[in-house]
Amino acid sequence: MSERVVYMVNGSISSWRVLVCVYEKGLPCRAHRLRVMRERKETRSPEFLAINPRGKAPVLVEPDGVVVSESFAILEFIERRYPEPALLSREPAAMARELARTHEAETFACAYEGLESLFVTDPSAMSEGDRREIERCLAAVEWELDLWESRANESTFIAGEALTMADVSFYPTLAYMLRRGLSLAARPKLDAYQRRMRERPSCARAFPEGWTHEVGKRDLFALARSIVGTR
Repeated sequence: MSERVVYMVNGSISSWRVLVCVYEKGLPCRAHRLRVMRERKETRSPEFLAINPRGKAPVLVEPDGVVVSESFAILEFIERRYPEPALLSREPAAMARELARTHEAETFACAYEGLESLFVTDPSAMSEGDRREIERCLAAVEWELDLWESRANESTFIAGEALTMADVSFYPTLAYMLRRGLSLAARPKLDAYQRRMRERPSCARAFPEGWTHEVGKRDLFALARSIVGTR
């Protein structure tokens, strides 16, 4: 193989963060889109399963044939193999903060995850348990937003004055939720942060194909609030 390939799913947070990382590093690559909203999913094709038996994207295939799966493993691999421009500080305390926030972005994504069911669930058919779960998810997201707003208030980027791996991981998580209807009207620092990030060439290039910076076809946050009776 003579080219670098990122096997990715359009709009997937994990694929998105890998592309931002690759583009921030200035590494030439081909983003190979795998379509999963059809049957049979391209992530289940024999060709892709030969690359990753788990049938999950993203996967990085290097020009020398090295294969790396799992988004955080890919980020670490890229940083170690291509240390410049650096996305992690060399100073221990700063590095610890950046790494922690890199992984905390996934905790933020997990807090939201329960709302994804609203794409296919009929609200009128929801049980009381379903409604409590939606309410729990909304509360968890609000708690996370308060935390990240305080961090955005501390510095230009999410873990300091320079862009780091934390931003590579966190920005796609936040941008994905904005697409699903999240409002940052009450979090001006986070809103300013995401606007700065989306203007970066790496983030603009990695932005999902066919998406805009407007809410998608279904505002899941508005629907969730209507289900639990909150504004």
